[in-house]
Amino acid sequence: MNKFKYYILLVLVTLIWGTTPAFGKLLVDAMSPLVLTGLRFGVIATLLFLFLIITKQFKEFKQTKEVLFIAACLGFLGVLLHNGFLFLGLHYTTATNTALIESIGPTMTTILAFLFVGERLTKLGFLGIFISCVGACTIVSKGSLDVILNLNFNIGDLFILLCELSWSCYIIVGLKANGKISTVSLTAWSGLFGSLMCFIVGAITNTLYISNNLSGIDIFNFSYVALASGLFCFVAWNYAATGVGASKAGSFIYIVPLTGAFIGVTFLDEPLYTSQVIGGLLVIAGVILTVKSKVVMKRTSIEDNVLDKFPDLVKEHDLNIKTKES
Repeated sequence: MNKFKYYILLVLVTLIWGTTPAFGKLLVDAMSPLVLTGLRFGVIATLLFLFLIITKQFKEFKQTKEVLFIAACLGFLGVLLHNGFLFLGLHYTTATNTALIESIGPTMTTILAFLFVGERLTKLGFLGIFISCVGACTIVSKGSLDVILNLNFNIGDLFILLCELSWSCYIIVGLKANGKISTVSLTAWSGLFGSLMCFIVGAITNTLYISNNLSGIDIFNFSYVALASGLFCFVAWNYAATGVGASKAGSFIYIVPLTGAFIGVTFLDEPLYTSQVIGGLLVIAGVILTVKSKVVMKRTSIEDNVLDKFPDLVKEHDLNIKTKES
């Protein structure tokens, strides 16, 4: 139960991210994606750095080259590539294709977590991910098999796939900074690097623009909401992901389409289908199974050699791992 706070944060983050497509349309129409992303993360980074100054955490401004490199990689993967490929993909493909491709994200994260950090879910965890994936596909397709069978794939779908891959890599790389830097500082530095990259790429590609047809007060209100939600989400996500592991954190992404469907029905007068209710229940059930599963860390070659020579230590070794997980 000591990890309950992490799960609450992950639920809140994915609930907020689920509202983004419905309420972010105005800002996307008002300015180019790179301007929007660069400004958002630039302001977030500035506010977090100010927080560090106010709380006199001056040591957070003196990071090692290794930590700054990790933060730069996070900015590149989670800010520039993730958002860039998402907007590029949406320009060429449909929202349905996008949502279905995004459903493979948690599975991709689980595979990368095993390959690069030795983190592996039990069979119960994989079952939970599979059930959540089925639930997400049911929500997006509204229970129609024809929607899935008649999908037309194009270059935009490749961009969405790369978008999901970059986010999975973002989660894995973020774990490398665990214990080396505070969550607030990591989010600030990665946001700064990501923001600068957005403006540099935008300047090179000549894709930095702001629309002349702006409703000032609406833009201010939506910008305020986007900024506040972004500030909370990325700090909370980085904090919670280091607490529960990449695989379990990634499984919560399935809540995003569930939230999107709820927003559509509640605020956009979209019809509610029985299949969507069933899909939502499957998503929730799958996430619960994944949370209840155990995470097994892959042993290193040194550990294997030691444990082979001293078999009496195996039970104590496994018990120590279980104690750390609980």
